[in-house]
Amino acid sequence: MIGSITTTRNGRKFQINKRHTRKRMEVSELTAGMYIVELDRPWTESPFLFQGFLLENDDDLLLIQTLCQWVMVDVVEEEWNELDDKGKIAPQKRTRYVEKQEMAQQLSAANRTYQTTKLQIKRLLASAQLGQAFNLKTAQAAVKDCVDRVVNNPNAILWLTRLKHQDEYTAEHSVNVCLLSIALGKQMDLAPFELENLGICGLMHDIGKMKVPTEILNKPGPLDPEEFAEMARHTLYAKQLLMGRSDIYPGAVDVAFSHHERLDGKGYPRGIDSTKLSLFTRIVTVADAYDAMTSDRCYKPGMSSLDAMRILNNNRGTQFDEELVRKFISMIGLYPPGYLLEMSNGEVGIILSADPGYQLKPKVIMILGPDKQPQPERIVNLSMAPEDDRGVLYQPQGVFRSGCFGVHVNDYIDRGLRIKGFEYGIHAD
Repeated sequence: MIGSITTTRNGRKFQINKRHTRKRMEVSELTAGMYIVELDRPWTESPFLFQGFLLENDDDLLLIQTLCQWVMVDVVEEEWNELDDKGKIAPQKRTRYVEKQEMAQQLSAANRTYQTTKLQIKRLLASAQLGQAFNLKTAQAAVKDCVDRVVNNPNAILWLTRLKHQDEYTAEHSVNVCLLSIALGKQMDLAPFELENLGICGLMHDIGKMKVPTEILNKPGPLDPEEFAEMARHTLYAKQLLMGRSDIYPGAVDVAFSHHERLDGKGYPRGIDSTKLSLFTRIVTVADAYDAMTSDRCYKPGMSSLDAMRILNNNRGTQFDEELVRKFISMIGLYPPGYLLEMSNGEVGIILSADPGYQLKPKVIMILGPDKQPQPERIVNLSMAPEDDRGVLYQPQGVFRSGCFGVHVNDYIDRGLRIKGFEYGIHAD
């Protein structure tokens, strides 16, 4: 099946037709990065655990060359047709291998960054809670790495913002707001040094909660007026903790103090309006609200990404900045990485990423069959118009958060995806 896009290169316009196919190759032709889908012998006669795997290194290559004479490789064939006012010119064909290795590497690097940043904010939060002095240098270095990851591959790092552990909410929420803020700042074409400052703002925005009594912070039910008043003071506590420090971006103090303000002046602690809210405060406010709404808390389950984006959209112009909400919704998309996608045939997968120009046709790691039972995991790229076992085109039916269908995305992150090339790719070091 073929998917098509139109692009311009060096002033020339092309229509690119992409066909997802398989190619027989002699083992002597293989190189690292190719995806093997079939052997010249039964899989049971090989040491490979899964029917489909990525050639990652020379050891894998040597093993397959020793075992087989030929294999089938998953490829994407591109047919380039130059266009002019009169129509198509002579096609130029090129073939490239499916780029699975790059994403696996990006996920691995992204997870190391995520875990490092979470460790740093946990240390800062613990120091703040105990009234101890805290060092921001390591956290700033981690944020710089976050910027590099987001700029390099936002899909990979945003995939990990779906990692949710209720007992680590404050730390993970801080990291997620940092990453989402950086990603939104990138959409606003901010410079790298601005993204680093913005990331610090996102990482430190909730540090004041460490001064709120634990019984209020973790109360399983609604807060009474006195308890809410104390919770609202976390913005003041943050200002007190950060103000006067020479080793932190000054804007982080303002963001920590103001991220619960609203454009219409109905927020807290000061009730100031849009004229007094900085760009960084507006960005962090959007990221903070989205991650909080999509996270499980001790008093409520998290909502779906779509429902959270609907609330953001309904409150743009009053609570949230209109332009930022539009850009944020466009960035997250209908098929956010790390969410579950059910197909019209009943199969279920985890959304991995989407190629540029194909936001409505993401790559999905299929994990459950039509009967909602585990099946051999494989990558399906919807932009290639793939078919299921019945020869019917895969069609998305619904997006679901982790926990639906008995699938917890955390489990896949914690143990690593079982597809070779991904199993260690997002496993915590």
